[in-house]
Amino acid sequence: MTDLLYLDDSYLRKFKARVLDRTERGIILDRTAFYPGGGGQPADTGRILFRGIESNVIGVERGTLEHVIEGELPDIGEEIEGIIDWERRYRIMRTHTAVHVISGVAYQNFGVKITGNQLYDGRARVDLSFENLSRELVEGIIEESNQVIRRDLKVRVYYLTKEEFMERPDLMRVDPKLYEKYEKIRIVEIENFDAQADGGTHVRSLGEIGKIVLEKYESKGRRNKRIYVRVENE
Repeated sequence: MTDLLYLDDSYLRKFKARVLDRTERGIILDRTAFYPGGGGQPADTGRILFRGIESNVIGVERGTLEHVIEGELPDIGEEIEGIIDWERRYRIMRTHTAVHVISGVAYQNFGVKITGNQLYDGRARVDLSFENLSRELVEGIIEESNQVIRRDLKVRVYYLTKEEFMERPDLMRVDPKLYEKYEKIRIVEIENFDAQADGGTHVRSLGEIGKIVLEKYESKGRRNKRIYVRVENE
């Protein structure tokens, strides 16, 4: 069992861990701050250090939590130091929280939910369950999202039991079946604005996001409209 350190501290850049197992291409650790990918957020990259050797972490498999290594592998039982590619991770964190702001604005104003999303390094696409979406409407969503960001609201993480979570349908922005396997549900809340179930990494306050810039939008079906955005420093 790997302890997922990023769930409670998205700002952890370095950590010590021990190798539980190794494969032809990577290692499994007893604890990790590397995000393994999922929910539209890509896996972290970075480095591991051991015995004076440095190897690159080029990805993490979500199911097995195998850290895919480019370079020499440590032995089973050996201690390593993991180092996150922080600049990349932080841009993704800013982008992920920006997507939560957009989805919060869309949900509160129009009752639409996310039907899919994909995060990149400083960019994202967000699919929302609109039947119709005009340029005026999408520009209004982005403008209101930036107004929310300028309030610099705090972002916090907490957990609910499955029973508590099922009593809060407003927290379920994707298919509820995705949560059935979890006994505790992780909630990311933008205080005094929005809360939803989420397993990814986020900034501590909205002011860290900067500014959301609309790139384009398009229809991907009768009840699925896609918005492309990027985050920039103010």
